[in-house]
Amino acid sequence: MGHVYVDASIFARRRATSRFLVDTGPTHTIVPPSLARRIGATTLPGHFAVTLADGTTRRLKACSMGIEVCDRTGPTTALVLPGGEPLLGVETLEALGLRVNPSARRLEPTRAQTALLVGVRPAPTRRTRRRPRRG
Repeated sequence: MGHVYVDASIFARRRATSRFLVDTGPTHTIVPPSLARRIGATTLPGHFAVTLADGTTRRLKACSMGIEVCDRTGPTTALVLPGGEPLLGVETLEALGLRVNPSARRLEPTRAQTALLVGVRPAPTRRTRRRPRRG
């Protein structure tokens, strides 16, 4: 199949474009600390235990950022991996409604881009009182 790479625009306080390896194995998107700093991404408190592809367990920071790839934009959480290369994980792909076409070596939409808002209620509509008709 070979590797699939995409150019993605990521943003927080600032915006940058970077080349990401697309990988359907990892759950999370990964960015190196220098890229997270460049866009001014907010680092989440604490460290998160994750198992890497080589079987080792690491405690990593994570950051919140926006991502735009293939004309689709959405929020994502990325793990900050020192020495790692930018990697687009499954959660981000699913959130954007994208999948890998291995034969074409590119990303394709799986659905129309939508957002699932759980626990959000529409704003109440105002009811107006009908005034009696004058004759």
